[in-house]
Amino acid sequence: MSKQVATIESKGISKGLLAGALFILLLAVPGLVMAYPGSGGGQPGMGEQAAPQDFDQSTLQSFAVASVHLQEIQQEYAGQLEGVQDQEKAIELQRQANEEMVATVEEEGLDVQTYNAIANAMNTSPELHAQIMGMIEEEQNR
Repeated sequence: MSKQVATIESKGISKGLLAGALFILLLAVPGLVMAYPGSGGGQPGMGEQAAPQDFDQSTLQSFAVASVHLQEIQQEYAGQLEGVQDQEKAIELQRQANEEMVATVEEEGLDVQTYNAIANAMNTSPELHAQIMGMIEEEQNR
């Protein structure tokens, strides 16, 4: 099973940080295969589910808010993981990050599959990508 990571380009959100956040989020949900940019899928039919018109403004705003919070969580845990030599401690930190990230997505009224479907849709729709990036930038400036 090939695993690539959806990334979002923006001033303030680096590809690596959001990619790391999405990868950790992917690990948090056993059996979930994320739809990836340019991969043509993930789960069967996921590309069809990710049509931009399937997401209302409220859902997209929740995605943007969750994305900003996921970046913050990823940065926090990346800092804690730096220099950790104890594998058990590293696994525990990753588990905590996973739990926090899933909870963050759910607190914004989304489930992990919807979050991942929007990330995938952003990679197939330049218009949706631009719209969400604007929302993310607004959220970062709050």
